[in-house]
Amino acid sequence: MPVPQPPSQAASAPSVDERTLATAALVLEITTAAAGELDLDAILHAALDRLHAVVWFTGGSIALVDGDDLVIRAATGPFQKEALGQRLARGPSRSWTVVETLGSVRVDDVEAAGLRMTGPEASTAVRSWLAVPIERRGIGIGLLEVDSTAPGAFSEADQVLVATVGRTLAGPVDLAARYAAEQRATQLRDAFTGVVSHELRTPITTIYGMSQVLRQRHQTMAPEYPAPGDHRDRGRSRPIASIGRDLLVLSRAEGGRLSLAQDPLVLGHIIRRALKDESARWPSHRFESHVAPRLPMVLGEDLHVGQVLQNLLSNAAKYSPTGSLIEVSADDEADGATIRVLDEGSGLPPGDPTRLFDLFYRDPGAARQATGAGIGLFVCRQLVEGMGGRVWARPRKPRGAQFGFWLLALREEDID
Repeated sequence: MPVPQPPSQAASAPSVDERTLATAALVLEITTAAAGELDLDAILHAALDRLHAVVWFTGGSIALVDGDDLVIRAATGPFQKEALGQRLARGPSRSWTVVETLGSVRVDDVEAAGLRMTGPEASTAVRSWLAVPIERRGIGIGLLEVDSTAPGAFSEADQVLVATVGRTLAGPVDLAARYAAEQRATQLRDAFTGVVSHELRTPITTIYGMSQVLRQRHQTMAPEYPAPGDHRDRGRSRPIASIGRDLLVLSRAEGGRLSLAQDPLVLGHIIRRALKDESARWPSHRFESHVAPRLPMVLGEDLHVGQVLQNLLSNAAKYSPTGSLIEVSADDEADGATIRVLDEGSGLPPGDPTRLFDLFYRDPGAARQATGAGIGLFVCRQLVEGMGGRVWARPRKPRGAQFGFWLLALREEDID
């Protein structure tokens, strides 16, 4: 790769005003580029490209602090390939001195100063070096350096300009680093919830299936074998399985990936299935349903409508006294269908009932009455809204609560 040559000595140097204007334009270009780009390495490379248009240099790089190392994240010029990814451990060096003291360093003669550049090509070709810190809130977070194959290539004005760019980079670097950290945290959280929900589902399915087999075959087994458990084994396995499903929805919702199908659904079938499952889980409660005779088909996902309904029924059972009635009603209403779960429990806490659908929110009184993770109602809202509907909570008189949701009815134009 040919080494860039310095401008002709005959070329006139820019005036102070021209240099000030160029610096302001450069800072504006860098901040504008950073505002539209959250990828850290892209921001750093863009800054070097724009700096090269104002300050003549052979090569340049930007290194950021990573623990006890300085890592080159962006580079330009003929030494780019050997520079990218280099790590310099914390210790006595010119680069770490710049970062730790927050002071710029300009070396007009690298060889006379006893300074050796890292990299086989750069170590023999570089003659001048200029480095400035990148600091955030008084702490050095990185280093911006430019070099030249000509001795004495950088002036005091160059040093001031490069230092200005270093200060300009501090904000975008900090913002991009935080964004990258949030992305990594989200990926780890998604991976964790995915693994947990998957690992829960497999043994639960096995246990539940084997309990069913034992129940069906017990009469043919030898008398010394004890009778299998009653409904309680099923009742205990279902809530754990439900938590697994809720965790999957939570992971997808927080990652902004909750995209649900709009299939035609018959609500009566889903309601009957949910009531059958929950009445087996909560035998100490009475369950009834009232479905309008001409209830329209709605748009949504069968599995997730059932998940919402089961979460609401389970929630009603947890906070209602033994022997109380839990009703499900479904009615034709406002171009859709409304499903309500009505209980005779302790009612809603004072204040805005929409808080109940916030992630991890639990009313102190409710927390003393029953255990919970504070994600079930949040999941209900995410699923219903993901299917184009809405969800609510309202008090009942004289006591109890109503939790309901509305889904859009299937129209003729929705049928292909």
